[in-house]
Amino acid sequence: MIFAPQAGPVIIARLKSALFGMIGSFVLFAAYLVVPPIGIFSGILAPFPAAYTRLMHGRMPACIVLLGATTATTALFGIFAGCLYLGMCGIIGLFMPELLARSFSGSRTMFWTTAANLAVLFVGIFLYSASVEVSLQQLISAEITSSMTQAAAIYEKSGIKGDDLELVKQSMKTVSDLLLRLYPALVTVLLVLMAGCNLALLKKTSSVAVTNLNIGEFVSFKNPDMLVWVLIAVGFSMLLPSPIMTTAALNILLLVSLLYFVQGLAVVSVLISKQSISGILRIGLYVMLVIQPYLVVIIAVIGLCDLWVDFRTPKKQENL
Repeated sequence: MIFAPQAGPVIIARLKSALFGMIGSFVLFAAYLVVPPIGIFSGILAPFPAAYTRLMHGRMPACIVLLGATTATTALFGIFAGCLYLGMCGIIGLFMPELLARSFSGSRTMFWTTAANLAVLFVGIFLYSASVEVSLQQLISAEITSSMTQAAAIYEKSGIKGDDLELVKQSMKTVSDLLLRLYPALVTVLLVLMAGCNLALLKKTSSVAVTNLNIGEFVSFKNPDMLVWVLIAVGFSMLLPSPIMTTAALNILLLVSLLYFVQGLAVVSVLISKQSISGILRIGLYVMLVIQPYLVVIIAVIGLCDLWVDFRTPKKQENL
C-alpha cells in the first residue's frame, strides 16, 4: 500500500503517452494517404509512436495507440484505410519492440518483423481476393493498371498529346509489366525500409532509457559470405527460358541487391565518419540517394566488393 499514491501519476503519464502517440501515428499515416508522393516518408514512420510507447510504457499504452489510430483512420478514410494502417503499423508497432525487449539483435529483429509483416499482409490480401472471388494476381494487376491509367490521364490533362503521349503510355506499359513481375520483392523492400527506419529511431530515442536493447551498430553490418553464391545462382537462372524461373530470379536478385546495398551503406557510413564534416556528408548522401537512383547501384557494388576488399578493417602500414 506504500506505493499506492504513486500509481495515479504513473497511469496518467501512460495515458498521456498513449494519447500523444495515437495522434502522432494517425497524423503521419493520414499524411501518407492524403499526399502519397511526399507522404510516403511519413507513412514509413507511422508505426514509430506505438513502438516507442511499447518500449517506454508497456503493452497496454501501445495497444491504445494502435487501436485509437486505427479507429480514427477508419472513421475518416474508410475501413480499407483502417485495415491498411493496422496491417502496416501493427506488426512494427508491437512485434518489433517485443523482440527488442527480449534482447534480439537488430538484424534478427528486422528479419522476423519483416517476415511477420509479409505473412499478415499476404494473408489479408488473399482473404480479400477470396471474398471478391478474384485471384491475387488479377487483383494486383487491376490495381497497377488503374494507377497507370490515372497517371496517363494526368499527363494528358497537363497538355502532353500526340506522339509524346503515346511514348508516355508505352513507358507506363513497360513499368506496369515490370511491377506485376516484381511486386513481391518491392513489397518486401518497402517493409524492410519501414522496419529499418523505425529500428534506427528506436535506437536513437530509447537506448538510454531501455538498457537491455541489443540492436548493435549499423556500421558493423555484414552479410554472410555465402550470400554471394545466391547472387551467382540467380544470375545463371536469369538465362533460363522459363518466364516463371526468370521472374523468381528477378525478385531474388532485387532482395539480394538490397542486402548488399545495406552493407555498402554501412561501409560508406564508416568512411564518412572519419571525415571532419561527417554530419554534412551524411545528409548529402541521403539526399543524393533520393534524387539519384544510380547511386544505389554504386553503393550495392561497394557492399559486394566489401566481401573481398574489407573496406572497414584498418590497413596496417608496414615499415620499410
